[in-house]
Amino acid sequence: MDEYKQMVTFVNMLVSEKLLDPESFTQQDDQARQKFANGKSLVISCNAQTLVNELRKDIAPIAGATVTKIPVPIGPAGPTKPGVVRLENGVMISKKARDSKNFVALMQFVDWLYYSDAGQLFTKWGVQGTTYTGSVDDGSFKLAPDVKFGGLNTTGSKHLQVDYGFFNGVFSYGGSTKLLNSQFPEEEKKFQDVMNGRKTLPLPPVAPLSADEREQVTLWESGLKDYSYQQTLKFALGQRPLSEWDSYVSELKGKNAQQYVDVVNKAYERKKKGN
Repeated sequence: MDEYKQMVTFVNMLVSEKLLDPESFTQQDDQARQKFANGKSLVISCNAQTLVNELRKDIAPIAGATVTKIPVPIGPAGPTKPGVVRLENGVMISKKARDSKNFVALMQFVDWLYYSDAGQLFTKWGVQGTTYTGSVDDGSFKLAPDVKFGGLNTTGSKHLQVDYGFFNGVFSYGGSTKLLNSQFPEEEKKFQDVMNGRKTLPLPPVAPLSADEREQVTLWESGLKDYSYQQTLKFALGQRPLSEWDSYVSELKGKNAQQYVDVVNKAYERKKKGN
């Protein structure tokens, strides 16, 4: 796609002008953090928790240094954000559970734990009066004074996850926007506000493949992905000139790229016709 070439061209410019560390593409996280901690790099990717739990501690020895999250840079498409499936996780129950005398109770517990307001609040924040006070609904929620988590109550002596076992990622997903926002410090909320104000791009078109199509496409996918990744890195690092882009596209076609696209388009048209 022309847009992909634009992206690769931009990254190549960053590398050639020494604004992007060539090792960024292959280095381990520990190496990236070390460079950031030593002041050898200016930008690093993170989320709300790594910013507080790792990066601020990493740069503490650098006098006057601060770190904050910036909104994702805007590209040629304008202020947008990806249209991705908004599913976080799912629940699977062992087949043998249905033979248990406690099957109904198990289903009731799972329903409460994952899908009730009370269960979601419990798995995220714990016990009212012990780990938190107030209410998420009316905005009075606060962690207990001695409990800290992800930028909240940073001077607390006990950690919500380490000392109490709450906010376990396996369980603490879902719930209202108010419940989600209760976990963020003010600076993260400001970041979220900026990103939420951007246009969400459409979801990718649905193109479910048949078993035979999936088997064939799987054979093509591995080679196409590997070659695409290898050549993208070469273009980005300047090891292959961008003047060879058309040759690269032809090379992909020689590895069944067009056949791959044709199969997916066929599945898309079939799905569209059936709906």
